[in-house]
Amino acid sequence: MDEEKKSGIVALIIVLVVFIASGIYVYKSLNQGKYTYQSSVTGEEFRVEQMSPVGYAVLAHIKDQPYLFKLRYDPKSVENITITKDIKNNILNKKSIYITVDPKSSSVPVIGAIEISEIISRKLGIFNKETVGATTEYANNYTAVATCDNVTDEIGVIWLKLGPETRVFSENGCILVQGENEWEIVRAADRLIYQMLTIME
Repeated sequence: MDEEKKSGIVALIIVLVVFIASGIYVYKSLNQGKYTYQSSVTGEEFRVEQMSPVGYAVLAHIKDQPYLFKLRYDPKSVENITITKDIKNNILNKKSIYITVDPKSSSVPVIGAIEISEIISRKLGIFNKETVGATTEYANNYTAVATCDNVTDEIGVIWLKLGPETRVFSENGCILVQGENEWEIVRAADRLIYQMLTIME
């Protein structure tokens, strides 16, 4: 084989290697931040995609209807948060839900409150609960005041609060979404949402 043919074959091999490497790089780039999460409850698979600059989009089918949920945290990042198993039923058994935060906190816990409200309220038509934004003490003339003392057979309270451990639990029918810091409160709120959507137990 003469030198010209050898050089042509070597050049062709180099072009093929570069082409394959480029294809692998483009494929990985396009799928970075995307994965499928399998529900520990139903076995159903949910598509999860990281959004820019922050947060995640989760595609779920509820009653054969597709929904795209935008949350701050993805399912994998909240797996280590403990949650009482009866929380979902506690919410579903109430006619109205107050979602309350400390008025002295920053706006960070409100992110979690809004995310919870969007899922359980009438907005999306999934759970159709009347939801009311509230604070644990007087903030202004336009915001309701709600604490765990307001829990009745028909009224539920979800209190997003600081505490020594990030977890979701209930006390005397009041649901506590607790975080070690304000961003942990949001992470706990997303853990509650994943239970509501049966993506996680």
